[in-house]
Amino acid sequence: MDFHPEDVIISLINIIVLFILLRVILWKHVIRFLGERATRVRNEMDDAEKSRAEAESLRSQYDEKLEGIEVQRQEVLRDSRQKANEESDRILKETQDKAKFLINDAQTRIENEKAQAIEDAQLEVTQLATEMASHILKREVSAEDTENVVDGFFNERS
Repeated sequence: MDFHPEDVIISLINIIVLFILLRVILWKHVIRFLGERATRVRNEMDDAEKSRAEAESLRSQYDEKLEGIEVQRQEVLRDSRQKANEESDRILKETQDKAKFLINDAQTRIENEKAQAIEDAQLEVTQLATEMASHILKREVSAEDTENVVDGFFNERS
């Protein structure tokens, strides 16, 4: 292998000419391409940042709505419980009032039936006493006489 300086000089000249030609012909296109690419990347990053900011905004709105819904849910539950308690109290009061009415009605009936039973018993005792007295006396005793005797008897016992 021989070393020839002309070959080296020709190779250097070829490289320099090629470099100058490529620089003149391609340099503007490469710089423009790289500039466009950088712009595109910057735009995509800006779009991504805008999208992220928008997503954050939407998330904060969503969180606020969730909090609002939770507050509404608590209010609805509280109102429902309050209405249920009021309705329960109303039903309980109605039931107690009906029970008192029924008890009073039953006591009134019992008193009336008791009074009627006493009256019936007095009448029956009067009739029995009249029959017994008429058998004993073998004569007719008037109803007034019997009634006076029975009334006197019951008045003495009271």
